[in-house]
Amino acid sequence: MALIALLALANAAYGGEAYCDACKGDSGWSGTAKLDEIGNLNSGSEEVMAGLSTAQKNRVGVWKQSLSGFNATDNENASDSAPKDTLENDTTASQIAKKVVSHKPAEENSTIVRSEMAKSMLAPIDEANDTAIYLDISEEATEHIPGSIAIPYDEFLNGTAVRSEAELDALLGDAGISRDDTVIIYGECMPCGGGPAPATFVYWIMRSLGHENVRVLDGTVKDWASSGRSTATDMAILPAKTYTSKVTSDFAADYDYVNSGSAQIVDARTISEFGNSSIPGAINIPYESVILNDKLREESKLKRVFAILNEEQPVVVYTNTGIKASVVWFALTMLGYDAELYSYENYWTNQELLRRAAETNTTA
Repeated sequence: MALIALLALANAAYGGEAYCDACKGDSGWSGTAKLDEIGNLNSGSEEVMAGLSTAQKNRVGVWKQSLSGFNATDNENASDSAPKDTLENDTTASQIAKKVVSHKPAEENSTIVRSEMAKSMLAPIDEANDTAIYLDISEEATEHIPGSIAIPYDEFLNGTAVRSEAELDALLGDAGISRDDTVIIYGECMPCGGGPAPATFVYWIMRSLGHENVRVLDGTVKDWASSGRSTATDMAILPAKTYTSKVTSDFAADYDYVNSGSAQIVDARTISEFGNSSIPGAINIPYESVILNDKLREESKLKRVFAILNEEQPVVVYTNTGIKASVVWFALTMLGYDAELYSYENYWTNQELLRRAAETNTTA
């Protein structure tokens, strides 16, 4: 059925990925700078000549880069023209660091400017829509936008997989949502303190169900309250409706497409996870790089993060189960990329099936 890709993508989603890292502040990551950190993170100054991991093969074969060490010490040594004890004017390393930090633009304090394209996916708090249904997907929130309904994000999952099409239709309909309603999603993963991953993942599910009028709130309940708007402790209960999905596979990649060579493959996991193993040909753009203070970064900053990508070629983004990758998928889509979501688990499931088939053919 049409929902197979959707269901396969998030297999083991609830148990497989934590969102805490998405709650961190600016990681200082940029697409061009971090290319030189792809490879063996524990390597020294000598090149690795044998036993290359998939990530290392990507670095040499796809990105034509050396495998010499890329740790912080090596970077410091490469940039310092004099020994540390004889720094010019006896300036200490810590003093230099303070000077560097003092000149770094305070992005976290700047006003985020959104384009009209961004606003079609991110609902500004200062343009609150009285006719929209606000959907809080937090699982333990005690403060809500007045009039919101609640469907905790884990209810979109059945154990460790996305629920079936029929189950999702019933879930949304019972909550008072039809596919024609305007919906604004907001909420956090409360145990880890927040972050947009659960909201962007639910957004991805609803878009996959054919829901057109859906956006993610550009901020949190705290941002809502900080803007001078009231909050509530209780949730609204709406009369049940009939939700009739119209499933599309436009937002979910499958194994064959990932292996076709048609798309750029982005591994949105951490650098260390990517260094351990990855899909052949993938490049690493960690999901933390698109987030600042629990919100998506400004588009000009996101363009720098994605500078390594070809805007004219489709992109497939994955993490272990796809949930955290949804933040990167969301940002890419917002910038106009043709992006789809995938999971590393689905890749390895298919790899294992192929391996077993090959063994069976060999012994037959």
